[in-house]
Amino acid sequence: MSKWLSLAGGLLGGYALLETPLDGTFLNGLNPVVDGIGLITMLVFSGALIYTGVRDWFQK
Repeated sequence: MSKWLSLAGGLLGGYALLETPLDGTFLNGLNPVVDGIGLITMLVFSGALIYTGVRDWFQK
């Protein structure tokens, strides 16, 4: 159960990085980097969540 929660938390964290408004702050120049990290995080954690779900499904 905790691995599912960890993967879902990572997916949520990636979404939060994508939706973080950095306009008007001193971090405005890092906006493309933060968006890229958020996108990669979402892809990795969603892929791991799908892989774990399919693997657990076939093990039962």
